[in-house]
Amino acid sequence: MIGSLAPAKLTPLATVITPAIQAVFGHFYLGIAEGALAVARDYTRTVSRPWVLSGIDAATREPYVLSTYGSFAARLDAAGALADRVAAHLAAAVARGPALTWDERGEVAAAVARLKVVATDVALDVTAGIYEVTGARATSNRYGLDRFWRNVRTHTLHDPVAYKRREVGDHYLNGAYPEFTLYT
Repeated sequence: MIGSLAPAKLTPLATVITPAIQAVFGHFYLGIAEGALAVARDYTRTVSRPWVLSGIDAATREPYVLSTYGSFAARLDAAGALADRVAAHLAAAVARGPALTWDERGEVAAAVARLKVVATDVALDVTAGIYEVTGARATSNRYGLDRFWRNVRTHTLHDPVAYKRREVGDHYLNGAYPEFTLYT
């Protein structure tokens, strides 16, 4: 296998690169979702119209639009806080250097798995849900809002989140750490 290490070189520090890469993916998904929400916000402010039966004169004052934006913004903020916490945990593990233990590495891998689950779910929900706040005209190819969902969906399928959910559940319920692989 390309890039494999001899068993003697499989140390906690040498293998923490895999969770580090997985953490980058979580940040990547959240960045795409933040971009989607910002573009949707601009679209809502400048193009969207309120629902005809709403009795509201601007989409930016439509209560369901405000509620949906509020939910998306809050969830992205919470996911971002988790991403920051995981990044700090990862940095602390790397700073331990050769003293890093397998249990410490396992805690990092479990934290990163939680981030991947949350980032995947939030990013898919936001990038698919922006049409709820932008309206039917926003589906036109001319606006390109679909690129956000497509980019997140394509990348998240490479490493199915169901396996990360299982790792999180096994860690939570049984205290088991994700086993070292090229994905954990």
